[in-house]
Amino acid sequence: MDGIKLGFAGRSSTWNLLRKLVFPEHVALRYVSNEDDCLGLNFIIVERYMADLVNCSRVLILSDPSIDGIIETIVDGLGLNELNVGIDIGNSRCGAIILANDTPLIHVTLSFVKLIRMIRRLAKRAIINLVIGTSPGVSDLVRDFMESINDANIKVRVINEDTAYGKKNVFRSRYPYLTLDELDGLVYAYTGLTMGAHE
Repeated sequence: MDGIKLGFAGRSSTWNLLRKLVFPEHVALRYVSNEDDCLGLNFIIVERYMADLVNCSRVLILSDPSIDGIIETIVDGLGLNELNVGIDIGNSRCGAIILANDTPLIHVTLSFVKLIRMIRRLAKRAIINLVIGTSPGVSDLVRDFMESINDANIKVRVINEDTAYGKKNVFRSRYPYLTLDELDGLVYAYTGLTMGAHE
């Protein structure tokens, strides 16, 4: 799944948000200004108001320029039917990492409520293999989160935060732009992958 190349045409605010969400090592972005810019791209995300102006193949219309809408469009465009997601839950901020197989695609920090909404929306599009880190300080939040998604088609593995503690430095040096919450989410996602199948 490495070597993904995405195009975009639309508002600069949406472009900046898209750039903040993807892992630049694994997802190359190009702003599409003319037909030549379309060459070599997996697909192009185009905001609805520009839909008639972009004459490229593999165009996906972005009707919802929110974080959730952008992530869903990427998942749809890549044809992903299964996602590995690592989550670090906190009172005010939650870090989430979305991987296609073992390739990190998306990193995002959200509130607890927005995280639940995003996961529930994604679960309507793909199988979600969720890995959540827990500790005594967040065990109630993890329980509340699990109750909020228990009717969705999501496979969940809960791991102790201590399991992932020693692995942070490896990922911090490779992805220095991640927030601490996102870094934890990435470590949990990879820890879950090495542990094999979900429950």
